[in-house]
Amino acid sequence: MRIAGLGGLVAGVALAALSISRTGFGVDPGAVSIAYPFGYLLCAVALLAADARYGAMYGRRGRRVAALLALSLACYGCAVLVIVASLRVVGVPFSPVTGLVGVAFFAIRVLGSLYGVLLWRETDASRLTAGLFVAILPAMVIFAPLAILGFPAFGVEGPLYLAFVALGHELSTVGTDATADGSGRPE
Repeated sequence: MRIAGLGGLVAGVALAALSISRTGFGVDPGAVSIAYPFGYLLCAVALLAADARYGAMYGRRGRRVAALLALSLACYGCAVLVIVASLRVVGVPFSPVTGLVGVAFFAIRVLGSLYGVLLWRETDASRLTAGLFVAILPAMVIFAPLAILGFPAFGVEGPLYLAFVALGHELSTVGTDATADGSGRPE
């Protein structure tokens, strides 16, 4: 769990740094590089570790949401990997996969916010972690038009990546007394 948490933390930081250089204009293989898809795959692994930690608290419904979110993250990462590879090999994106990117992108936002609500209501996860997950969908609605106009994609993607930084930190400190009462929650 700690290793998966550390992976989520590192992936969140790396993806946040990459998103500062990206905008809503097409696919830029230079900015996306190979780190981008693997960052999403690491986030999916961290989410599965979080499900192992919180699954008993949020039950079957939460496990389904976590599994679908992890699947969406993995699909997005794999689809971006295929697109970047096809851009580098043949010069054009492999078009059937481009639709999957859009579907997975939207699913990540909806499921991520739903997962945040479950973390907030049903678990002892920190309010910061849960709140960042909840903010994923509203951030897309508010900041997507700005990304299309050329502003950095961090406004749209930042809450997702920062949620994984916070979640990764929580998972990497499992079993340590992170707070005075040892509950893992701030007092």
